[in-house]
Amino acid sequence: MSGLEILSILPTATIQDRGRVGFLRFGVTSSGAMDGYALAEGQALLGNGPDDAAIEFAEFGGRFRATDMMSVALSGAEMQARLNGVECGWRQVVTLAPGDVLDIGAAREGVYGYLHVPGGFLTETVLGARATHLRAGFGHVLAVGQTLMAGDGQRQVARAGLRCPAYFDQRVIRALWGPQSHYFTDAERQRFAKAHFTVTKMRDRMGIRIRPDIGPIHAELGLSIASDAISPGDIQITGDGLPAVLLADRGPTGGYPRIATLASVDLAVLAQIPTGQEFTLELVSRAEAVDLLADYRADIKGLLGRVDPLIRDPRQMSDLLAYNLIDGMIAGGPDDGEQG
Repeated sequence: MSGLEILSILPTATIQDRGRVGFLRFGVTSSGAMDGYALAEGQALLGNGPDDAAIEFAEFGGRFRATDMMSVALSGAEMQARLNGVECGWRQVVTLAPGDVLDIGAAREGVYGYLHVPGGFLTETVLGARATHLRAGFGHVLAVGQTLMAGDGQRQVARAGLRCPAYFDQRVIRALWGPQSHYFTDAERQRFAKAHFTVTKMRDRMGIRIRPDIGPIHAELGLSIASDAISPGDIQITGDGLPAVLLADRGPTGGYPRIATLASVDLAVLAQIPTGQEFTLELVSRAEAVDLLADYRADIKGLLGRVDPLIRDPRQMSDLLAYNLIDGMIAGGPDDGEQG
């Protein structure tokens, strides 16, 4: 079977799929890819199933060596990528020969990038998913020296690519008022709604601390509640009055009031905003959030139809002058010219 040998990797890289569902009542949250759209991009490029697993990188990738001829795809946040030292494109299919080395470096935009193989990576499943939740001890821990096998590595995929989606530049995030928004006065909610938020360095797969430009948020009924089930995108106001947005590896319950919840369609938008950058919120109704989610799902379903074939990538043509790039574009012969 075809696979990738790990030559270098950071602890922040994990195996992820769409996550495990149906276990919250047992205290198990979904985990899964921080950017579900990016995960779907890779599945479309390779013709994978929606539950196939990929490697998720946070800000920096790793180094891999192919054990056999195989296709891989790169998606999500664009990262520096080189095949045998030659730069290769992002958000496209790359063909590796046996022994080829793929280097994935720092993110050029965004935070979370993904490496996909045909059929997904065949790591162990836990509760029906391969998604890694390091705090819970679920999933496969990546380490140097491992060889990760592909589910359908012998399947060769034609070189193809996708255009970069617009949400990497989005800095207005849709949200709904949360279940404890009544803990805050109307004036405080309005202050919150108009604030500019900065993504802090206190971030991981569990959540992100965001700093409003209006100072701490005050709750008239206090900043402590009976422990309650929480959802991805919930914005808790913690004891110091600063918001924390809960993401894929959140705990199942929490004891801080939730002033708002991000619309599901914009979870990936926040996850991909680099540390130190600002964003604002746009409060929407539940009906509007549902419509946005329907459009988002339709967009994902349409990804396969937007995959474009790539004939040659000049960045991978080290002997560019040896290629005939205009053959077939013009023709000449004794009969060319004006007819008398």
